[in-house]
Amino acid sequence: MSPSRPISLDRWSDLFRLALTPKWLGSLLFVLILVTCFVGLSAWQVDRAQHKNDAVDSANVEEIVPFNDVMEAQAPMPGILADQRVSLSGHWLPDDQVVVPGRVLDGDNGFWVVTMFAPDDARLGDSAGADASDKTIAIPVLRGFTTDEETAMESRAAEGPVEMKAQIGPVEGPMPGNSLPEGQVRSVSTSQLINLFPDLLTYSGFLIPEEATGDAASIATDGLSFVPPTTTREEGGFDLQSAGYAIEWLIFAVMALYMWWQLLRDDFVRRRLGSDPDSQDPTNRVEYVVVKSAGQASIDPEVMSGLTGLPAHKHGAKKPRRRGRPAAGGGPAAGSGPAAGGNDDSTDDDSTNTNANSTNTTPTGGN
Repeated sequence: MSPSRPISLDRWSDLFRLALTPKWLGSLLFVLILVTCFVGLSAWQVDRAQHKNDAVDSANVEEIVPFNDVMEAQAPMPGILADQRVSLSGHWLPDDQVVVPGRVLDGDNGFWVVTMFAPDDARLGDSAGADASDKTIAIPVLRGFTTDEETAMESRAAEGPVEMKAQIGPVEGPMPGNSLPEGQVRSVSTSQLINLFPDLLTYSGFLIPEEATGDAASIATDGLSFVPPTTTREEGGFDLQSAGYAIEWLIFAVMALYMWWQLLRDDFVRRRLGSDPDSQDPTNRVEYVVVKSAGQASIDPEVMSGLTGLPAHKHGAKKPRRRGRPAAGGGPAAGSGPAAGGNDDSTDDDSTNTNANSTNTTPTGGN
């Protein structure tokens, strides 16, 4: 039996045939499933980027709902409740009041007057861990705006029952206010209000009234101006974060295809070089001993080409030049043949040198 030789693959056509083997078709199917998932996730993120306010719309914040149905004291307020319209009843706590400087209304700088309001039938959150038996549950309510500091400090809410429709305002973080006069704070922060009013339990938000009825309504009274509710949510737009995630999923899809292609190409090269054990007959392995002629510095590239299946110039031989096109009229191409100054004896000389530096390959095993 003649010695087995490495599989000879002819570039693209043989690479394509290798890709059609069960091993690589199976791996390609797996990669295509991954790519489909990645592209689907990318499309999902694009949809989220285009409709980032769908959750807001589904909440229907314009619909007035009972306050106690959506708000719990001593519990975090979900961001989706910002701008939610609510209805409630209760009474003011006139002595529990703060003034917030640095607010603007219609271009005028001034002060907010915020008074604590005790809702009827208020309830604590399940995870509050506080006892409301000896404390009052109350929520900060924006009663009005004024540009005069003295008016803000002297304004007081009336005592009595109140029915109110309001909008839930956003949660504000605490800000240092050591330089402010007593009774003033820089933000409507519930964590600061708890320290100012230790006998109260409060909510993670405040109310901006739309209207109030009753003898003790006290909205925009005592020289205060009405502060209209405003929308704090972003309306429409494109969510850049979701768009970034969509691009990342597409990158993952491209990387999966590239990795499959790179592994296929590596297998292709191994087979050409004969390093893959599957490319030889396992029952008749043959080892070659390459013998160089005396005085020969390297192995003949043509011999190495015969062993590896790669072109001779990959092993150090000169890359063959392309022959010139024939001249018009069927004559010899310019610069070719003896008439162009070439030497016909060069071919004989190369043949002589090749014979002189011949290399023998002798199999050392096999049947």
